[in-house]
Amino acid sequence: MNNFSLRMLRTLVAVSETGSVTAAADRVGRSPGAVSATVQQFEEELGIQVFVRKPAKGMAVTSYGKLLVLEAKGLLAHADEFRSIAGALGSSLHGDITVGCFTNLAPMRLAGLIAGFKEHFPGINVHILVGDQETLLQGLHSGTVELAISFDIGLTDALAATPLATMPPRAVLPSSHPLAAAPELSLADLVDEPFVLMDLPYTREYFLSIFHALGLKPKIAYRSQSFETIRTLVGNGLGYSLLNLQPETDQTYDGTSVVHVAIRENLPPLQIVLLTLKSLTRRSIVHTFKEYAANYLRNRHRG
Repeated sequence: MNNFSLRMLRTLVAVSETGSVTAAADRVGRSPGAVSATVQQFEEELGIQVFVRKPAKGMAVTSYGKLLVLEAKGLLAHADEFRSIAGALGSSLHGDITVGCFTNLAPMRLAGLIAGFKEHFPGINVHILVGDQETLLQGLHSGTVELAISFDIGLTDALAATPLATMPPRAVLPSSHPLAAAPELSLADLVDEPFVLMDLPYTREYFLSIFHALGLKPKIAYRSQSFETIRTLVGNGLGYSLLNLQPETDQTYDGTSVVHVAIRENLPPLQIVLLTLKSLTRRSIVHTFKEYAANYLRNRHRG
């Protein structure tokens, strides 16, 4: 594998633009001998002649060489851009950002994410807005939220979404349910039983569309905007539900327990995503939080 340093690439470009080893050496601050050796090393490693040496006329670029020089210029431009971004990050890692998080995700992921981020970047203060999808989308479009951790529902073309994890819907049953131990089940097996609906904007439409796509109609017995209320209603045997998120424990707040069972039908999953407004130029500290959050959340949902 060839490993070419940025210094080598700058030397190559300098020789091509000046047409002279001596002039290139002056430009890059090296000796003519070092420049000549760099060109020779580059050609030997690639097995391609980049320059034609013409006595008293300097260095002429070959046709293959012109392509390589063009690619080298592109790589150097990216390197310069990277240096600028890194410099901006290093000089401005202080300030305040407001991050939104979907209400059901927040108890499971937000605190650990912020704690780890604060340990790495103590100069950045993170303010949080926890809400349903409608609240988060409004916050992003109004600019009151610079980044949101949520799901890929109800999104507009104005938003950029970075996918983090795929979450299929699962049936949530009381632990005493006859199908609680099943490795998977059909939604048709449950449709005649009472259904507990997660009644949040965009979320309710998503779950109801699952039944509609299968030609089924749920018997909605209870509605709630609270994730844990849904689980306690199910845990007390008052119905079943559909959820895409599964907490670390099957025990509910009131001591009952539920199980999450895979559904046999090929149902549309939800994606956990990081959302930003495309038209909003992200500040350095927002870029830093986004990169940290993406790595943290992907690792938490891996496997």
